[in-house]
Amino acid sequence: MIPSAVKDACARLLLAAALFILAIAPSIAESAAIEREPAFRDNFYSAEVRGNLCWIVGYYGTILHSKDRGLSWELQDSKTREALFRVVFVNDKEGWASGSYGTILHTRNGGQSWEVQSTSTREHLFGLYFADERQGWAVGSRGTILLTVDGGASWISRSVGDDVILNDVRFNDKRQGWAVGEFGRIYHSRDGGRTWLKQPSPIEVSFVSGESRNLFRLLFPDSDAGWAFGLDGVILKTRNGTRWEVHSPDGAGPRQASRHHLFSAASYNGRQWAVGERGTVLSASVGQDEWKAAKVKIPPVPLNGIAFGHDGLGLIVGNRGLILRSEDGGQQWKPIRIVRTAPGKGVSQ
Repeated sequence: MIPSAVKDACARLLLAAALFILAIAPSIAESAAIEREPAFRDNFYSAEVRGNLCWIVGYYGTILHSKDRGLSWELQDSKTREALFRVVFVNDKEGWASGSYGTILHTRNGGQSWEVQSTSTREHLFGLYFADERQGWAVGSRGTILLTVDGGASWISRSVGDDVILNDVRFNDKRQGWAVGEFGRIYHSRDGGRTWLKQPSPIEVSFVSGESRNLFRLLFPDSDAGWAFGLDGVILKTRNGTRWEVHSPDGAGPRQASRHHLFSAASYNGRQWAVGERGTVLSASVGQDEWKAAKVKIPPVPLNGIAFGHDGLGLIVGNRGLILRSEDGGQQWKPIRIVRTAPGKGVSQ
C-alpha cells in the first residue's frame, strides 16, 4: 500500500509538469520541426537587447544573435541541446544563459563562444539575473537558488527551504532581492541572496486546495516598487517591497486586464509591458498603473519573453519561432520572419 504522503507528492509533480508543459514546452510535432530547423522555427523563451546587439534563446539549446538591430541573424554555438529559458547580458560582451538540468552558459565575447559553467545541480533553472559582471543569481525547480560572486566561476547553492518551483529572481541592488514561483509564493532576501524569507502573498495557495496561482515574472521599474505576473492574468503590486496586493485596472475590484497567463515583463522610458498566453500584450505607464491590452496584431501563440535596449529597440519572442520587433519603444510592433540565407544564418523580412 502506497502511503498517502507519497501519493500527494506524485500528484503534485504531475500537476507541476502539466503546468510547465502548458506554459512553455513545445508539442512533439514542434520538437521534430525544431530538429530540422533549429535556428529559425524554434520555441523562443527569452531575449536580450544591448544597443544594436540582440540575443534570443530557446528550445534545443538555440541561441540566435543579431549585430544589426534584428535585421540579420546567426546561430551561435551554445554547446548544449538543453532548453534555454533565460538570457542576460551586463554589457555588450559578457552574458549568461540558464536552462534545463542545471545548465548555465557564459560568454565574454558577445556569444562568439559560449562555455558551460558548473552548477552542481540537475534542477531546471527558469530565472536568471546579474547585478554586474560578478554577482548573479539563478532560480528553478525544488526551491533551488544559486548565487555567484565571481561571474559564475563558482555557484553557491541556496534554497528557500520549500519544495516549490521558482520562476524568476530580481534584485534592485546587490543585497535586496525577490524570487517568485509556484503557488503564488514570494521570497525576499536582504543579504544578497544568502538567506531567504517568505513574504505574505495575497494569492498563495497550498497544493491540498487543488488550485494553482503560479507567478512567472518580476518587474521592478522603480527601487522597491514592483510587480509580479502570473497564471490567469494575475498581477500583484508592491509599493515598498514588503506588502503585496492584487492589482485591478481601476483599483475598485477584481477585474483584470487579461485572463491569460502572463509570462514576461519589461520596462522602457516610463512605460511597462507584460506578455503572455495567446498573444497577450499589456502595457501601462509607470506611475499610472492602468494595465491595458496593447494594439498588436499577432497570432494567438504564447509570448514568452520581452526585452528593450536603451534606445527603444524592443523584442518580443514566443512559440513557433515568433519574433516581434519595435524601433520606437513599443509604440509599434512588427513581426519578423527570418529567411535562411546560409547554414546558421538568415535575414529578417
